[in-house]
Amino acid sequence: MSAAPSSSQRAPFAPASVRRVGIVPALHKRRIAAAVRDVIAWLDRRGINAILPQEQAVALAEPERAVEIADFADRSDLLLAMGGDGTFLRAARIAAPKGKPVLGVNLGGFGFLAAIPSGARMRECLGEVMDGRFRIQDRMMIEGRVFREGEEDSSFLALNDIVVGKGAFSRLFQIKTSISGEPISHFPADGIIVATPTGSTGYSLSAGGPVIDPETRLLIVTPICAHTLSARTLVIPASRVVEITFPSSGSDEVNLTADGQEGCRLQASDRVEVSKAPFSARLVTLREATFYGKLRSKLSWGSQR
Repeated sequence: MSAAPSSSQRAPFAPASVRRVGIVPALHKRRIAAAVRDVIAWLDRRGINAILPQEQAVALAEPERAVEIADFADRSDLLLAMGGDGTFLRAARIAAPKGKPVLGVNLGGFGFLAAIPSGARMRECLGEVMDGRFRIQDRMMIEGRVFREGEEDSSFLALNDIVVGKGAFSRLFQIKTSISGEPISHFPADGIIVATPTGSTGYSLSAGGPVIDPETRLLIVTPICAHTLSARTLVIPASRVVEITFPSSGSDEVNLTADGQEGCRLQASDRVEVSKAPFSARLVTLREATFYGKLRSKLSWGSQR
């Protein structure tokens, strides 16, 4: 994973400096191809070049806009995620190591992360951003590293969470958890979630974890269906390292997944370390949008039924 610029080295995001927008679309969803073409035409009229990942450029018959994914963030001034929350998470993992901002257009269902709604207001909201009416939030990211036979085998970046969990047909497996070298727990469970504050409204919430303001800096450690009454969510400083091992998985399948999208199969001798990433995701939001407003509108927080 390449080094990212520190916050002091990052250039501020100025709409006037945007000359190329990297669009990350979820073309497997209905209606999105038409929305992407609409946005490309809108950007063209403003003299802004749109680029696409290689596969999506081919699918849209726009080969001249194709860029290899390894170069995508470097070639973009701003990444535009067009789809649901999964598409936004993917775009954030591409953009964050390079310090590039990410703007989301919600063309999915829930759309907790995207700033711009679909439909009639899409171009109006894009115009607000390009006219400078926006805010940028730095969101903490985490990194999960897998050590096998004493050596680092692989690593994965996440904006929401790193999950160590069983496969679809596996039984409970024993999980040992330490925090910065100090043993914390050892119990049978379906798995364990290490989430960021941004991810507190995702899988961790479904497993009984707390809702956390996404601009804080901490880690949320939540067991999944632990076979003990003493297992509870643990909230710890972002400076800590969460270490996860499982003494024996037998024939069971145990996986690590990052943001529910990337990951690997684990072996019984593996050690997983989850820690704060050395960079943050830079989320572009509309000025009037707030986290607490989304709690009310998306999760029906405080509503009377």
